[in-house]
Amino acid sequence: MMNQRFLAFLGVLGLGALVGCTFNGVGLGADGSGSDATSDTSGQSSTSTSGPSTGTGTDTGSMGGCGDGKLDAGEECDNGSLNADDGYCTTMCKIAFCGDGLKNGNESCDYADPSVMGCTMECKLASCGDGKVDAGEECDDGNDDDTDSCLSTCINAACGDNIVQSGEECDDGNQDNTDACVDGCKVATCGDTYVQAGVEVCDDGNDVNDDGCPNSCANANCGNGTKEAGEECDDGNGDDGDACTIQCKLAKCGDGKVQVGVEACDDGNADNSDGCLDTCVEASCGDGFAQVGVEECDDANQVNTDTCTNTCKKAKCGDTFVQMGEECDDGNQVNTDTCTNACKKAVCGDGFVQMGEACDDGNKMENDACLNSCVKSTCGDGKVWNTAGGMEECDDQNMNDHDDCVACRNAKCGDGKLWNQGNGNEECDQNDKPASTVCNNATCVVTGCASNKGNCDMPGDYSGNGCETSLTTDMDCGMCGNECMMSKTCQLDMGMYVCK
Repeated sequence: MMNQRFLAFLGVLGLGALVGCTFNGVGLGADGSGSDATSDTSGQSSTSTSGPSTGTGTDTGSMGGCGDGKLDAGEECDNGSLNADDGYCTTMCKIAFCGDGLKNGNESCDYADPSVMGCTMECKLASCGDGKVDAGEECDDGNDDDTDSCLSTCINAACGDNIVQSGEECDDGNQDNTDACVDGCKVATCGDTYVQAGVEVCDDGNDVNDDGCPNSCANANCGNGTKEAGEECDDGNGDDGDACTIQCKLAKCGDGKVQVGVEACDDGNADNSDGCLDTCVEASCGDGFAQVGVEECDDANQVNTDTCTNTCKKAKCGDTFVQMGEECDDGNQVNTDTCTNACKKAVCGDGFVQMGEACDDGNKMENDACLNSCVKSTCGDGKVWNTAGGMEECDDQNMNDHDDCVACRNAKCGDGKLWNQGNGNEECDQNDKPASTVCNNATCVVTGCASNKGNCDMPGDYSGNGCETSLTTDMDCGMCGNECMMSKTCQLDMGMYVCK
């Protein structure tokens, strides 16, 4: 600064004005002793005609002195009218310097001026960024870098200064711990004990998941994926068919929710008569439980011959299974096969005509149109059919037309059949009479032979009157009083009287 002022001074005075002066490094002196006074060649001081407008020097005019432009004794300099307290040479003819109490040159102040506060030893007003820690400054590193330890405001860098320095994750310059940057200039995270507004619901700063605040810092409720107190599980999804329900309960049979791959059904009740058992298995025939409206019974076995079949139907005649009390069961509605609809084996007398039967009236009467042997009643079967349209009076089960039953009618005179056996006493009957005889059809007595009896005349009468001509050894000799022709005798043989 001093050299700049000196060069300016040279420019004003001209080089000739400095002849005989020397530099002492602080000001100008004629003898190098540090005095800036100048003197002329006559040894008398020249006096400035104008003198300085300020300062404490004395204007001696033509008599010489400070301000006459000449370096006098005791003067460090004298620029004449150019002397000024803010210039190189003061009005006291002293070379200006930092610390002279005057603000001159490019000084912004002078630390020796008691009226000025905050002036540095370099005669600069103290300011942040000048590299010196002045009053009111915490630091001054002379740079504008706010990321080092000293801010451009000459304040020591610290968390909360709104500037992110080395070692800090963030710095929002506030004391709000509910935003993204919390105490310690750390980025807000779940677990830092501060609840970040709009992001976290809670933050207890621990690793316990089942307290009031889970490690996710979300609501401690079912469905957040964290198992909290009172929850059996929490898988955080909305799937009600997995191992954890949306009520945060472990899936189990009876909870009313079908666990995929584990349960076939789950109706949430203990009723085994509906479509789903209390074991979460779909109801089926054979499970031991009769399903309402679907099954009649269910005995849980594979036996078809008990009271409940394998189709879960009550055993009954016609189900094709022979149960107790049944003789057969062919499962059809045909009564004419081997098994009736009453599940009885087909037999004569069951009222149904089966193969091999001519009839079957289902009763035990032998005097109707169908015998108990399931054979139709016929004359000669030995059974008198006299009911239900039957016209038989008798049935002796033989083909003898000469006994008391003829064509299943009681023998009688006029029926055309000679009843001369058993209790019969007819001699003739219409055309059934001995040869060459005449029959009284009203009395069934032969006419034309005296006291005739059948085929013979009076005993011993073989007169050839024709009454005995039909009597042979093969005839019943009992009708002729034991008389026989040709000296034969009438003998009983095999229940018949014959002539032998």
